[in-house]
Amino acid sequence: MSWSPIGRPIRVGVFEFQPDAFNCFRDLPQKPCAKPGSEMEIISMVMKILDWQWEVIDTEKEFDVTRDFGHLQPDGNFSGIMGLLANDKIDMCGLSLAISQDRMGFAHFTFPTRYYQQVYIIRNPPENDFRNFVFAPFTTQMWLLLLASAMGVSTMRFICALYFDYRIGSKLSIYTSSLLETFGFMVNQGAQSSNGIPIMFLQGSLIASIMVITQYYQTFMNSLLTAPPSSHIPFYHQNELIELLLKKQTYLTYYLNVSLEATTDENEVNLKRAMVHNPLVIRDTEEELDAEMHKGGVFYSTDDVELLPAVVSVWEKEKGLIAIRDTTSIRSLTGFAFSISNKKLCKMFNKALLRILPGIPTIMSGPGYGTKKQAEDVTVQVKKIKLSMKTHLEQLFLIWIIGCAIAVLVFVIEKVFYRVKDLRRQKVS
Repeated sequence: MSWSPIGRPIRVGVFEFQPDAFNCFRDLPQKPCAKPGSEMEIISMVMKILDWQWEVIDTEKEFDVTRDFGHLQPDGNFSGIMGLLANDKIDMCGLSLAISQDRMGFAHFTFPTRYYQQVYIIRNPPENDFRNFVFAPFTTQMWLLLLASAMGVSTMRFICALYFDYRIGSKLSIYTSSLLETFGFMVNQGAQSSNGIPIMFLQGSLIASIMVITQYYQTFMNSLLTAPPSSHIPFYHQNELIELLLKKQTYLTYYLNVSLEATTDENEVNLKRAMVHNPLVIRDTEEELDAEMHKGGVFYSTDDVELLPAVVSVWEKEKGLIAIRDTTSIRSLTGFAFSISNKKLCKMFNKALLRILPGIPTIMSGPGYGTKKQAEDVTVQVKKIKLSMKTHLEQLFLIWIIGCAIAVLVFVIEKVFYRVKDLRRQKVS
């Protein structure tokens, strides 16, 4: 014969929340339910061990509370199902709540049953586009710089040719010859080379530079052709997300008007700034939230780390959604909560909970409940080579500059030498 320590059925407050409470959970405990939800199944097992009288209180129907686990309000009270516990409107919360210092002042928590971490759900980004892979190794600025450098070397050859090749009368033919000769070296084609030490230095630096560029290009092209494409993940951590929010490149969306919990003091300040100019978009239904995510919004929540072993996981393949687990956020403990006046019930519940505690991960990942998400393939990250003071390409252009400088210096010395030699011949004659 079932009994109750408080002389009446224990009121377990629950709102529908798949996969923790759904299907026929409202019929418990009067009618059997094969799949009431993972957390409702745990409560049912503990209640059978204790042989308690209990009843399910649908908080959405009775108190118009749904999808709100409870947030601290400016007046010091809690909203949602946590607020129902604090006001003794229910005896126990049938959904596990994050255990925090603020909440512990208004409720008694059982032993932790799950470990949660911050999760961001977004649409699956498109794969890196290799359709223009011929130009992919370098950025547009890099290609323009290469072209400008080649034209610069061609111009240097033209200047040198004006002084050394007196046999060619047409300046246009001199320039054309120098230009074709320069690009001939770049494409490994034969071309007539002008005589002169400055030209040799100039072409030597050009050949050395082209060798470096060729190796960079060939290595990058090999990686594009052999490595599989991967999704371009826009951010991994909260500080990177906040940067996108400040630039209005994305926005947050959620069921309620609550702010994302910051992982650092700096993030908290920046997040408040972002929310002023890029406010949260609130939606009531899952379908509306899915639509916002496909528009580019970020749905933020927390989830069991047991179900998200990878940093980036496939959330719902059919909907094209992925989940990013923020490894910089603090792992929070969750457990069932009793109202502040039911400390004795919490202790008794804990003793029975210990008997099934090792099997909770198995229940959570059982058929029809939560399953471990498949990792999204982000092993290959394709990046274009950018010219900066910290890249190896700096050395490449240093070779070009030094080669051009030596060519000019040798040219000047050579002209001075021959000029002095001509003056001596004139004096002798």
